[in-house]
Amino acid sequence: MNLPDGVTAWSVTRYEVLMRLAADDRVSRDAQQHWPGLSDIPPGWPLRPFLIAPTVLNAYGADRNRLRELLEGAFTPRRLQILATRLQERVQHYLESFGSLSSGQVIDIKSRYANVIASETLCDLFGVPHDDWELGKIAFTRLLSPSPDPDAAAADLDEAMTFLSELIASKQGAPGDDMATTLAGAINTTDEERVLALAVTIAGGIPSTTELITNAVFNLLRHGDQLQAVLKGAASWSAVIEETLRLDAPVQHMPLRYAVEDIDLGEGVVIHRGDPILMGFGAGGRDPEIHGETADIFDIHRRNKEHVAFGYGVHHCIGAPLGRLQAAIALPALFERFPHIGFAVRPETLEPLSTFVFYGKAQLPVRLLP
Repeated sequence: MNLPDGVTAWSVTRYEVLMRLAADDRVSRDAQQHWPGLSDIPPGWPLRPFLIAPTVLNAYGADRNRLRELLEGAFTPRRLQILATRLQERVQHYLESFGSLSSGQVIDIKSRYANVIASETLCDLFGVPHDDWELGKIAFTRLLSPSPDPDAAAADLDEAMTFLSELIASKQGAPGDDMATTLAGAINTTDEERVLALAVTIAGGIPSTTELITNAVFNLLRHGDQLQAVLKGAASWSAVIEETLRLDAPVQHMPLRYAVEDIDLGEGVVIHRGDPILMGFGAGGRDPEIHGETADIFDIHRRNKEHVAFGYGVHHCIGAPLGRLQAAIALPALFERFPHIGFAVRPETLEPLSTFVFYGKAQLPVRLLP
């Protein structure tokens, strides 16, 4: 696959090969240690900052295990249950803010509902004081959608990272039951690693949860018979979530990985030491070798919904349970209040996201009907 500035990478799309490579210790995400071609990459290459940041995503071996253990300590089952209870209360408030049941109001379900849920859940997870949630969401937006102007983008990033750094520092004197407190008390961890742990959670958690909820709504509106089956109890919301993850994985590609040594995949294919690898997790869920001729069709009734939407192996998404939890609360609440919700525009006119990393729609205008 051709990436910007002439960089080429192996594109992995078959389910079996994705699983195999994701679990292979001969595959690394540490560009500085295992990608000789990094020295030829220009400083302004779009993916460079993402690939060299000292985060759990880019760590290898013992360093990766140390950082994963730190993050896993922030996603305990008890903490997730507390977040779920609070989210259930907030969701009802969000839905009531859309107006009366018979208003027929048109809203962008992505920005007004899915993104709000994803952003405010992270505020809650991080332990941002409730009075500062708006400031938190501004910081998240600056991190995820910086200005196209380089100077303004640098200022946006600096302000966002300062907010996160100050949040962690505040927990030293006022600890809570939250992720920032967990990070503040972590030993054998640098200040930069602590702040980047929050940043990487934002970068992965908000877009993926937003797209999961939005893509599920989109697919249910396109398949009214399946929506009715769920509303009547003939199918589960879990089936909706897993089928959405399979067909329209929020994270389509995760750049980059590198071969630590030559890897013989058979069939005459050898990934040579130092070669970059692009894992096409979205394509893995649509592999016809796993899902047959209907691999490209949304069907919540299919028995096999295997996918790799959250990755696999040592880099499996730590926040996957939280993403599923948010969708499991958001979707039934939305359709129970507005069971006749419908597209406000022709679905074929909806613009896709302009990125190869995430998959979804730029907007999803819907008309809210009881």
